[in-house]
Amino acid sequence: MMLKAENISKKFGKNGLASVSMSISEKQFLCITGESGCGKTTLLNILSGMLMPDTGTVTLDGKNIYLDMKEQERTFLRNQVIGYMTQGNSLIPELTVWQNAVCPLELYGRKKKDSDIIQLFQQLGIDNVMDSFPSEISGGEYRRALLARVLLLDAKIIIADEPTSNLDENSAVIVRQMLYEAYQNGKGLLIVTHDKAFSEYHPEILELHSGGEI
Repeated sequence: MMLKAENISKKFGKNGLASVSMSISEKQFLCITGESGCGKTTLLNILSGMLMPDTGTVTLDGKNIYLDMKEQERTFLRNQVIGYMTQGNSLIPELTVWQNAVCPLELYGRKKKDSDIIQLFQQLGIDNVMDSFPSEISGGEYRRALLARVLLLDAKIIIADEPTSNLDENSAVIVRQMLYEAYQNGKGLLIVTHDKAFSEYHPEILELHSGGEI
């Protein structure tokens, strides 16, 4: 399974993503770094099928996800093949942490044992808030709840945008270890991060530059 971008770019006024070519596949760990405003989140949104690039192509095993897929197929892509841990507040406010985590599974008729879900929550240290609503939990618990939702999808490629941002070190250690464990279990792992501690896992590095070459 390979997700590949060729010469993609996206403009937002004077800012945006300069031309980028890259790929991520199973059993690959790639970190994207770069200064603020160089388009890192834009790149992830394009790769996950949420934002069409101005130029270039994005393919999944050779199939163009924007020209050859309808929006419904791209939504399926994000819930089956790609697990996307966003940087923003994307939990549904009206649902509990547990309900948010299992919602994508239920939408596609997939099942996981409650015991397996509880075990994951325990590993992430959020089993004590699984019946709470997003507004009732801390920022660190919120980030780990986002990760729980992604990991439960069991997607082949995990994309994460600043997964350890605004976390205390104990929470950051948990998130780093869980992501690396997913990679060790054969997942493709693509993260945008300023967290230098990820370097201890020896990922490949792709550095983006504002308005320049890669």
